[in-house]
Amino acid sequence: MEELLDREDIAIVVVASPNAFHREVVELAARAGKAIYCDKPLAMNSREAVSMREVVEETAVPFGMAFQYRFVPAILRARQLIEAGFLGEVYRVRVSYLHAGYNDPDRPISWRLRKELSGGGALADLGSHAVDLVRYLVGEIRVVAARGRTFIKTRPVHDQSRERVPVQVDDWSFVSFEADEGIEGTLEASRFATGSCDDLRLEIEGMKGAVHYHSMQPNFLKVFDVRKPAGPYGGERGFQSIETVQQYPPPNRIPGKFAVGWVRFHVACAHDFLLRYFGRDASGATIEDGVRVQEFLDDAYRLMGY
Repeated sequence: MEELLDREDIAIVVVASPNAFHREVVELAARAGKAIYCDKPLAMNSREAVSMREVVEETAVPFGMAFQYRFVPAILRARQLIEAGFLGEVYRVRVSYLHAGYNDPDRPISWRLRKELSGGGALADLGSHAVDLVRYLVGEIRVVAARGRTFIKTRPVHDQSRERVPVQVDDWSFVSFEADEGIEGTLEASRFATGSCDDLRLEIEGMKGAVHYHSMQPNFLKVFDVRKPAGPYGGERGFQSIETVQQYPPPNRIPGKFAVGWVRFHVACAHDFLLRYFGRDASGATIEDGVRVQEFLDDAYRLMGY
């Protein structure tokens, strides 16, 4: 790694290793003057995250994170509506990120299931996205209560092996949180949601309206407007689907009217990082955002006993 970082033809380092190695790579890359694009979560814990922030700030290298859900057109539209006051006073946030695939008790252990390599389970892996997304839309959030479960306590060391090792991370977690202005919320993260694919659901409710987003139907943002008149048979009340599709502004538009997909969010997130690299305005997650998410994860895991 040191030899690669010495090369003048390498300008950007993408950190996509298991979480246990993020700190070393980020700090070495920053001291070598390289721009850094880091996967989530930022680190194993907030102590490591703070150390990484100090080095990145000291060296002033461009830094970004792969919190790509900030760049879903429906989420960008939701943020636009919230900032314009469409929801009025926000009082409730409900977010869940659900995967399946770990239900098989004979699925072998992997780095994501080893605490010494991942730092956490479903909450760190999936919930970190949800935490960043809620912060991006409604501001800072604080853990109030947290629960977690490990459903399968041991797993084979490899495929076809009879030797099993303990699993020490959460398969499922549930966190209650609060934000400023009396906002209450809940976050669920699971890798045991039978039948789910990549199922991120977000609901934000306010005095004047609500917004709903579902990652398995990513081309639409559902909005409810209390100001529309009620009446016989419902009047004009009801959730409206806004066709956000691939409606990125230029130069990200390629083109806008076609269905959007999961990979496209990563493209937009990476594009935003490149804007930051070239000194232009960018809205992607910073090292500070990574630290804040890590602090939330630490607080939740402390209450969960993991």
